[in-house]
Amino acid sequence: MNIAIISPGPFSVPPVKGSSVEHDIDEVTKMIEPMHNVTIYTRQCATYPTSSVEENRQFIRVPYQGPKPYLRRIINHIKKNKPDVILVENRPIYVLTLKRHFPKIPVFVNMHSHVYGSQPIISKENMRRAVRLATGFITNSEFLRQHFIRTCKIPANKIHAVHLGVDVTPYQVAKIAVKKMRQELGLKPDDRVLFYAGRLMRGKGVHVLIKAFRQVSKQDPKARLVIVGGTGYGSNRLNPYVRELKRLAKPLGEKVRFVNFVPSAKMPLYYQIGDVVATPSVWKEAFCRVNLEAMASGKPVISTPRGGIREVVAHEKSGFIIPPKDWEKGLPAVWELLWSSPAIRNEMGKQALQRAKFFSWYATAQGYLNVFETVVPTRVEEKQQLLKTG
Repeated sequence: MNIAIISPGPFSVPPVKGSSVEHDIDEVTKMIEPMHNVTIYTRQCATYPTSSVEENRQFIRVPYQGPKPYLRRIINHIKKNKPDVILVENRPIYVLTLKRHFPKIPVFVNMHSHVYGSQPIISKENMRRAVRLATGFITNSEFLRQHFIRTCKIPANKIHAVHLGVDVTPYQVAKIAVKKMRQELGLKPDDRVLFYAGRLMRGKGVHVLIKAFRQVSKQDPKARLVIVGGTGYGSNRLNPYVRELKRLAKPLGEKVRFVNFVPSAKMPLYYQIGDVVATPSVWKEAFCRVNLEAMASGKPVISTPRGGIREVVAHEKSGFIIPPKDWEKGLPAVWELLWSSPAIRNEMGKQALQRAKFFSWYATAQGYLNVFETVVPTRVEEKQQLLKTG
């Protein structure tokens, strides 16, 4: 099967400064079997050549000066190398143009959140057209699948939930490196660290976390909060929300440490700084990758029941689920339990790691291929042919 994958455009694949969608494209395509050829269309950047080949993956990088010229350049290339299937990443609006040029090629859309399928990013009329024209949709959680079935009237048999994955290996970091990093951040060996990683935006609930940590710090003088992230991918802009967070944290002094944006390649080490990871989301998370990365690090997770989080975090097994409104009471109670009973904390960390192993990138790749084979049965035919000749 020849597969064309069109990245959104603003960031490169592999990502240089972060960007979750581009990270997903890179990781999942590494796991697509060699019998398939994958062409990844993405933006040019100084870090990578304009084209390159890695095993069965070809990267075609074009200038990005807005979505229309970006897509136009990609279309010109696809005309010369017609694939069996096209996967559009997180931009349903691209379907309208692609189907004008390639009416016979199946086009799927991989939605990573509700944002680019909603107003004002895309009008209701254009989303209805995209739903009608697209061969099918993929989502990263059953929650997001149900959202689009409900809000966009996508037929249930036309939209498929395929969970994202994680490679647990990089998250098993040497203890000596972790010790050094903690020292660099001014943390003492016996400090008990609650860790947050992610963008500093209201939907992620960082303000909820700081308010709840105030109560934790009153009962546990060894408690520390480390917040890693910026306002965006690669951005550490001091916007009104970040100023609000720093005002909330100021009375806690050195008990709260803000660390600027960290590239994804370095995050495995940073997760090991923490003893417990918090994801206090107040919006409807489609998946929440941080929970999976924390679990891959063997850390218990304290999260919320928003969106697709329950599909990843098993309450009272790999972590705890607390509604956002209950964090000021719930977080101190959970914190006390975890530190008064080290056996519980250690067992939850072990269960978190074991659960993370179920979410492999290979499984994600197989999920995508299974969807494509509903309209491009190449691999099924190849297997049947092998059985006949074998």
